[in-house]
Amino acid sequence: MRKVFIILGAILFAGLVGLVVTVEFFSSTPRRFTSKLEDTLPSSIAGWQRKDLPLSTSSAELANVRGILNFTQAAQVLYTKGNQQILVFIAYWEPGKVSVADVGTHNPDSCWVNAGCTRTERSYGMESSVGGRALKPYEYGQYAMPTGGLQNVIFWHLVNSEPNRYQEQQVGWRDGLIGRIERMPLVIKDFQKYGLNQKNEQMFIRISAFYPIQQLLADPANEPLFSAFEKLGIFQGTEWK
Repeated sequence: MRKVFIILGAILFAGLVGLVVTVEFFSSTPRRFTSKLEDTLPSSIAGWQRKDLPLSTSSAELANVRGILNFTQAAQVLYTKGNQQILVFIAYWEPGKVSVADVGTHNPDSCWVNAGCTRTERSYGMESSVGGRALKPYEYGQYAMPTGGLQNVIFWHLVNSEPNRYQEQQVGWRDGLIGRIERMPLVIKDFQKYGLNQKNEQMFIRISAFYPIQQLLADPANEPLFSAFEKLGIFQGTEWK
């Protein structure tokens, strides 16, 4: 009987190793996004001025950011019009780079909360339109910053140009074993949707401001701003370019 258990254990272990190898090396889709992120963010938009911002303030910090996020490329731009400011952050992962679950943890619920912010509002799978064009479902959150003020955020985690939908977590992102248990349904959801192909082509797009995002979306004067982001695939029926 002991031999039977040993043999079954060896078979199970071999199966798990095979699964890991398959996911790690053979599960990816062809690359479709071939542009530079900087080029997808226009330098001139009616009434808005663009300022490129570094991802960090030192080479050491930048190396740390790159190591944690493991992105293929990323960009951060501040757009200003009068007293309005919006910050746009984009990160891109080529196929085979990072799993959907790993990219999914790098959102304000995790990165910002762990940096000392407090989540004050959160909505999932929001639907809205700009200039009569429907946006792909996005995530919304409001976060109290350690330095003061409320940062309003909308973000998309696009997998193969389509939104990766998030599910409600009452307390946001938590570290340790409790956090892993809380996120287990999300991991299961990813495998149900993507199967073994977990390292798809992905993009994370975050737009933040110190005033209500819905106000920003509803203002007709801001339609050119969001239309300029079409290459990122944030509108229904559009893909990356």
